[in-house]
Amino acid sequence: MSAEGSSAVDQTRARLLDLWTGEEAFGRPLGCVTTSFTFDAELFEEQCLARFLSIQSNPNETAKAYLIEREEKLSQCFACVLVDSAHAAPDRSLGWHMLPVTLLRGGVLHAKLTLLAWENCIRVLIGSANLTEPAYRRNQEVMAALDFGARGNPPPEMLTQCVDFLHRVRRFAPGFGRAEGGPQAALADFLLLIQTRARSLPPAEREDAECSLTPLVPGGETVVQQLNALWTGSKPDRAWVLSPFFDDDQHVAATAATFAGLLTTRGDRWLTVVAPGRTLPDGTVQIDAPAALKTSSHLSLHHDFSFVEQRLDIDGKQEDRALHAKSVWLERDGRALYMLGSSNFTAAGLGLHPRHNIELNVAYLIRDRGSRFGKLCAKSWAPESELDDIDGVQFLGGLTTSAENPDAVALPAAFGLALFCLDERGGRLELEIGDEAPTFFEVRSKEGALLVDGADWALGGRQNTVVVPWESKRPPSSLEVRWQDEVKREFCAPWVINVAHVSALPPPDELGSLSLAELIEILTSARPLHEVVLRILQRREEKKAADTHTEVDPHKKVDTSQFLLRRMRRVAQALEGMRERLQQPVASLEALRWRLRGPIGPIALAKRLAVEDPDGAAFMIAEVATTLRGVAWQRLGALRASDSDREMKEILQALNDLAVKAPAPSSLMAYVTTSFEELLA
Repeated sequence: MSAEGSSAVDQTRARLLDLWTGEEAFGRPLGCVTTSFTFDAELFEEQCLARFLSIQSNPNETAKAYLIEREEKLSQCFACVLVDSAHAAPDRSLGWHMLPVTLLRGGVLHAKLTLLAWENCIRVLIGSANLTEPAYRRNQEVMAALDFGARGNPPPEMLTQCVDFLHRVRRFAPGFGRAEGGPQAALADFLLLIQTRARSLPPAEREDAECSLTPLVPGGETVVQQLNALWTGSKPDRAWVLSPFFDDDQHVAATAATFAGLLTTRGDRWLTVVAPGRTLPDGTVQIDAPAALKTSSHLSLHHDFSFVEQRLDIDGKQEDRALHAKSVWLERDGRALYMLGSSNFTAAGLGLHPRHNIELNVAYLIRDRGSRFGKLCAKSWAPESELDDIDGVQFLGGLTTSAENPDAVALPAAFGLALFCLDERGGRLELEIGDEAPTFFEVRSKEGALLVDGADWALGGRQNTVVVPWESKRPPSSLEVRWQDEVKREFCAPWVINVAHVSALPPPDELGSLSLAELIEILTSARPLHEVVLRILQRREEKKAADTHTEVDPHKKVDTSQFLLRRMRRVAQALEGMRERLQQPVASLEALRWRLRGPIGPIALAKRLAVEDPDGAAFMIAEVATTLRGVAWQRLGALRASDSDREMKEILQALNDLAVKAPAPSSLMAYVTTSFEELLA
């Protein structure tokens, strides 16, 4: 469901993946952050991120082109997933961050919030769908899409509240409080950008409804308390609850009684429970709800029931579509309050249990249910079949967990931030281990190599941060932790790795082995990077196949590509291409660093010049630096002028160091030295 005025079309049935795709008017993608209970890294990378970043390559058809395009576009865009710690993905691209969330007092991260930021629009998605294949492709889910931009938007404070909610959530993820480097610092910078954008938004203009965030966080109000505060006037006399999950028979009655406190106490009132169900071939109706709900907490409170069929006719075919949507509808005298989101009808989902979940919902206070927006909200409710007579209906108790893998084990919170760092000190893993770590534990690489164990850690003084040198070219996306509890039961879980600076990640092999001629070809081409590189790779394969053919034409045996004038002309064209690439809008310091230090940036070009053309390298590296100094930067997002200026000075100094090491006549070196003195002044 979309709010009126949103660029997401007003419709009640849509493909959730389409909501990750921006419009041309939105401009370039700047970054995204999303939360989920269960998680599928492949779906996120190949479907969600691919749509958000407008990736054209298909990983199943041209894997190399897809990898190159993904890494290039990720380098220019922030992406972060906060996921419940029991469902963190062990395998993923390190080009985006993952923060596992652990609630020490119990409960899980169950909220489903996605925030997508483009140059000219910010889209917020709040709903019931986890980032998994079933949720995005098969289940019956519900989601609100809110677009904040120049064409009209929901209340700007909604966006600010989403930022505040994400700040609350990230407190339960490792690395919180780390001032520099790593996923938490990058996420804080991104949220600051969103907060700044929210302050410049115009006020909401809709008159037929009010929109409000309804979060559930540790120490905050319950969902029931917030709904009670949102409703104005005489209390509602009717309520509908749509939920696929319930407390067990022993506890569900207390949850229902507390929820019924939202309704009036004068006269009759009705609570309708809508749950998954089915009609068997013999006509028997089954509903996945606890039988205890048949008894209400008060004589004037009537409990009614409806069920949502989970086997639907889709384009003439019967398909299984599990109900996973969660919604609440309160009503009286044509006014309504409609809440949708992640909260199931459970004590943990509504905040009625001390160890409740983190949840997020959005509520619409509808002044006139008959208005266009009111009708749109009503249409978004899952199609239900009312049960006028529950005699003979089989109550099957309902599901009590929404996890696709209910046996998943969460890594103990003592294993905090695991960070890969690469700088002048070399590659290394920095592993945070708290004092409350299990007595017996082992941390191993995916290949089985022992990196840390409990005994050595204790003998070494129980250091808070253990540094492990990492000599392999590529860092791991996770480690494996095995441990024992007090009764010697053994457990195993992945320990997610993040990177201190995404721009320091090694490029794909296809980009890390470019020759000078290939690098110049890329810089002088107007085509997308992945297309040019794919063409280069194909040419390499063709050359291998033709290596057995000996050229006999003496004119064809002469390689004129290295003639001085032609070489200088090609380098000049490459420098102009480099300038155009660098002058594209850039939104973050990480993106800027990738452009400058990445596989097709000025440092890469200078290094190839030094290796393949040592005689002319000093002069041409000075030309690279001169070109770089003349770039007209287009800063977007949170990138500050001071940051880009500081980075530029470091790059110019690095180019100077490369130039002075190249052999050159004294007269030429004097020119190079003078050029760099002026550039570095």
